Amino acid sequence: MLRLPAYGLALLLTAGLAACTGGSNDDAADATASATASASSSAPTSSASPSAEASASASPSATPTSEQETDAALLEAFKEQAQSDLSAAELNKALDDKLTQALPETGDALLREMLAYYDRQLPNMQGKFEPEKVQQALQKLEWPPTDEQIGQIKDEQVRSLVQGAIDGGYKLETTEGFYFPVVDYGKLKRADAQVTAAMKDYIALLAVESDQKSASDGGLVIERSEVAARAAQAEAYVTAHPDTPERKQAENLFATRYVPYLLMGLDNTPVFDFETFKIDTQVKAALEKVITDYPGTVTSKLAQEFLAIVEKTGGAVYKKGKNGEQVAIPEVKAFYDGLEAHARQLLDEANSNK
Repeated sequence: MLRLPAYGLALLLTAGLAACTGGSNDDAADATASATASASSSAPTSSASPSAEASASASPSATPTSEQETDAALLEAFKEQAQSDLSAAELNKALDDKLTQALPETGDALLREMLAYYDRQLPNMQGKFEPEKVQQALQKLEWPPTDEQIGQIKDEQVRSLVQGAIDGGYKLETTEGFYFPVVDYGKLKRADAQVTAAMKDYIALLAVESDQKSASDGGLVIERSEVAARAAQAEAYVTAHPDTPERKQAENLFATRYVPYLLMGLDNTPVFDFETFKIDTQVKAALEKVITDYPGTVTSKLAQEFLAIVEKTGGAVYKKGKNGEQVAIPEVKAFYDGLEAHARQLLDEANSNK
């Protein structure tokens, strides 16, 4: 039986997606490492309000206010709960209770604890779905399953497991006939009004991937225009919030997932034609549209650089060997080999100009 590798939003987050948070849960991340529709409509905007704690700690003689003391107690209590044996559903209830009492900066810290909890617990939760009886019960459901269908699962233990995962902030995904839970980051948007703009934007970045994964089974499952929008959204987060703890994860999403997906493709959705090894005409048109739609961005610059290289090679991304095999072209290979580092460098340069 196929065993799904454990994920984490390190994110990414990770090389495609490795552990993202928090991060994204993407079964196609073998290719590399957490904006719905368009980066222009969902791209993060920067928060101008300084942290209350930062203001208080600016002077060595500053005395914590009663609000800060209360928030510190809230955060410490939640940390203890996150390390306890509470279920994910119970911890989410505790999170909601504390968010209503906390300052926005403390709200950010509470969500970071929740994201860290999911990172720790996701492998264990996914492992609970591996038994054959769980897989067989899920195979009988229409996909995606409704709450009503889940409630009709005959095996009580399986039904309780699935319902508990849903109540705890997970959702179900499937790939190659295997069913498993991933974190449903969109559910954390309920905290938008109780956290800073930076955390709100970060949760939106994670949610777009858990709402609709970008790749599966070795290929893209969204349009390239949507990949470009997500790349631009991740870039916008880094630009707007360069000093947040979440900046690194957002940068990972950009440099190890969306940019490679856009310019390198995946095994089942390459950027070139399988017969000629030349850039696919639709891919070329999509990249030209990226340049038009996102002028002045790193996303646009990288697309321009790639198309300029392909122009010099006569449209070839690879060349055909003596036996028809795929052979690397030095200029393209050099671009691909340095793509991640180059993308990160351009993000740094863009921020230094702000």
